[in-house]
Amino acid sequence: MKNIFKSILALTVLAFAASSCDVSNVGNKLSQNDVDAPAASFVQKVINETELSPSLTSYEIVVGRTSPDYPAQVVVETNLPNGVCPRVLGFSAGDSSTKLVLDLSSLAIGSPLKGTIALKDQAGFTYSSISVTLQKAFKWETYGSCKYTDDIIGPLFGYDPVTYSVVVEKAQGFEMYRLNDPYGKGVFPRSTKSGTYRAGVKWVIDATDPNAVTFDRTKLGVDWGYDEMEAAVLKAGTMVNKVITFPTKGLVVYDADGGYYANNNGAFKLDLNL
Repeated sequence: MKNIFKSILALTVLAFAASSCDVSNVGNKLSQNDVDAPAASFVQKVINETELSPSLTSYEIVVGRTSPDYPAQVVVETNLPNGVCPRVLGFSAGDSSTKLVLDLSSLAIGSPLKGTIALKDQAGFTYSSISVTLQKAFKWETYGSCKYTDDIIGPLFGYDPVTYSVVVEKAQGFEMYRLNDPYGKGVFPRSTKSGTYRAGVKWVIDATDPNAVTFDRTKLGVDWGYDEMEAAVLKAGTMVNKVITFPTKGLVVYDADGGYYANNNGAFKLDLNL
């Protein structure tokens, strides 16, 4: 009797209620033997894509059903943020599959979107569920060897600013630049000084707005006895004719003793002209 009742509900769901839920039965799917109705199901159990194009505004998830003879709808429940996922999914007559379209227009680059999505009947019975992790990421490509002038670390210890070559990458389609190990051993001219030089530093500078160049607080890989030094922006810089500069005292350098003004000589420069 319960199976028959569920069958009728699966065929006649027209009103829906949306609410967040914690779905635990990932990948659960009814078969025709369990219920005499077309049970909707996700083609995948898990989606994990963390290198989506930054320009992507939507993402499609394929949903199938066992019998395409007539139009039908299912309730969609999710714990994803409001506005990302529709709360109703419909099938047209003759369609054995459709697409659940997620809105990624507000998803920030580098910020992961994680959650679960469940397909249910009006009574709350779960046909199928899926775990989703999506993230937009820049695609980095080699830009070249560029001239960089340090007015951050060296001058903090009494050295003059120094200009040298660093390897730079560029985000495809964006004015985003990434310096690879700019203070690495054998790269930074002051690296003859005793200390620790951590490899693998990726320093990203955002010049998408040439009048407001900035970067996140970044570990620079150098420890001269006061823990690894970090750099941050106090006043935005500019990019003019492919040359990035910052105002005098527009940067700050941190070590174990606290923060200090950097770029005190106004000498910071990243020359992106090859």
